[in-house]
Amino acid sequence: MSATIGNEIAKLVAKDEFLPVIQFAFLLDGKPAAFNSMLKSFAANDLTILAISFLENSETAIVRCVVNYPDAMRKIFAETEIQCVETKVMAIEIATPSDMSKVINAIFAAEVKLHYMYPFITRPNGKIGIVLQTENNAFAATVLRRAGMKTISQSDVGR
Repeated sequence: MSATIGNEIAKLVAKDEFLPVIQFAFLLDGKPAAFNSMLKSFAANDLTILAISFLENSETAIVRCVVNYPDAMRKIFAETEIQCVETKVMAIEIATPSDMSKVINAIFAAEVKLHYMYPFITRPNGKIGIVLQTENNAFAATVLRRAGMKTISQSDVGR
């Protein structure tokens, strides 16, 4: 990327504040009991999983999730001594499943690499929520907002 293009991207992003959502990623052994135990801890701490990606192989499962209260989630991980990684990700809200093509087209037209995405379990008013991780979330959020998409912040999901 040339310095000129980088400067233009920085100016565009500076005008349009990016408010991320906190994603937690952690490993569990591949047995359902481990995940059920985590779910019980979440319920006991008034935590709701709002978006989740669960990838299991023969020995372990990689779980990525967004919850309503990140501080309570941090407390659970500290108490259970399960290692986790926090990542600031982007979240958007779309009206219909067909809007997914608008999302993908806007990201690829801006030449932003999309690392992964997964849906929210539920969103208010019948809307569809999507968690995205790109090579530059702030720029991707700006691109998507300019394409008419609504971004979601942690304060939006913590209600």
